[in-house]
Amino acid sequence: MSAGACAPDSLEALRSRYGRWKARILVTCWTFYASYYLGRQNFSIAMPMIRKETGWTDVQLGWIATGLFVAYGIGQIVNGLLGDRFGARKVGTIGLIFSALFNLGFGLSFSLPVALGMWIANGFVQATGAPARIKTMANWFSPGQRGKMMGICGTDYLAGNVACWLLAGYLVENVGWRWAFFVPAAILLGSALLFYIRVRNAPENVGLPTIEEYEAIRAAGHGEGHAGPGERSCMWDGGAREDAHAGWGFVLRASVGNYRVWLVGLAYFGVDLIRYGFMVWAPTYLFDQGARISHAAYQLVMMPLVGAAGVIFSGWLSDRIGGRRAPVISAMLFALAVCAYVYRSLPPGAWVASMICLGLIGFCLYGPHLLMGSTIAMDLGSRKAASTASGLIDGLGYAGAAVAGTGTAYVKARLGWDAAFSLWIGGAVGAAVLMLFLWNYRAGKEGRYL
Repeated sequence: MSAGACAPDSLEALRSRYGRWKARILVTCWTFYASYYLGRQNFSIAMPMIRKETGWTDVQLGWIATGLFVAYGIGQIVNGLLGDRFGARKVGTIGLIFSALFNLGFGLSFSLPVALGMWIANGFVQATGAPARIKTMANWFSPGQRGKMMGICGTDYLAGNVACWLLAGYLVENVGWRWAFFVPAAILLGSALLFYIRVRNAPENVGLPTIEEYEAIRAAGHGEGHAGPGERSCMWDGGAREDAHAGWGFVLRASVGNYRVWLVGLAYFGVDLIRYGFMVWAPTYLFDQGARISHAAYQLVMMPLVGAAGVIFSGWLSDRIGGRRAPVISAMLFALAVCAYVYRSLPPGAWVASMICLGLIGFCLYGPHLLMGSTIAMDLGSRKAASTASGLIDGLGYAGAAVAGTGTAYVKARLGWDAAFSLWIGGAVGAAVLMLFLWNYRAGKEGRYL
């Protein structure tokens, strides 16, 4: 069915049905990806009590964190390819189920090798979440909507982060650190079932036009009144179709063969270095300053809570300036470096100033993180290679997360917290500089796919 002039009443019916499905997809992707963080960030809150109970050192715990990050980075690349080939619905559902099992296994672990193995395996299957979510959103939303829509959807992992830290903080302090893995395992299983029932990979799966066809119909369908002799109904009559794979040649050219993807990925290395520096080590940093575990968790929720505003703001602003993401990213990352420096300069016990500073860090961190890991991946790879492009970018980012794990542990052990913060701040500055090279880039519409 080609795009042409449509009867206005039929166009409105199509727009209404498409809108209902978009809302369903947005809500489902939000709850789906938020739940992943319950089974990932629980480790950082449990770390001080695991150290106290088991006697494992900071370096040994750092290796567990790094094990997840390395496996996650590899998993991003593998699962990104699988997401473009087999669709988000299958890949995401399977990933959540196995993450639940590995969280359960970690909670039952009594030896370092078993705990390390469980968390490495968890890292690999956790890497199904981001490509599945990005692939689905790319199929359902056009480039002109992606900044705003991903800004809204991007609050999911921040909410999941907040829920995880609050839940884990309560469980660790009141019933023991192992329950911080048992309870999320049950939640992940429920989320997997909900995702499989509610999501569809692409509009064509439910008998709607593809996003390219729909945008063309909308462009041709403006007008008032009823259809004239030369108009047709634009109620879609093509039936349900599969979200066809574009072929490995196209997918690899749009992702692995795209130098911009590599540039964003290298910058993402620095972003995840500072992001996971804070996410993994900030609870221990606050604990070393005299805070209780639950108090540290309550302090740290300021990062994702205020970060949600940064995500929405950055997505909206990048759409407002014509889809140029790099200027927004660079400016916010330079500001992030300043905020991190100020945070380390605060004296122990300045809890109010600490919470305000953590909120500003979250605002400046999570906006660029969302734009780089999700929105730009869609822009660069198009909807047909968005999963692979996001997997490659995120995979390179998690190399930075791996450095944040053991790298921070070694630097802190030898040179102290000042050196650890310098490592993280260097990641933010390096990423900001790299993104300057994409200052004028915006998504093109010259290809076959949006």
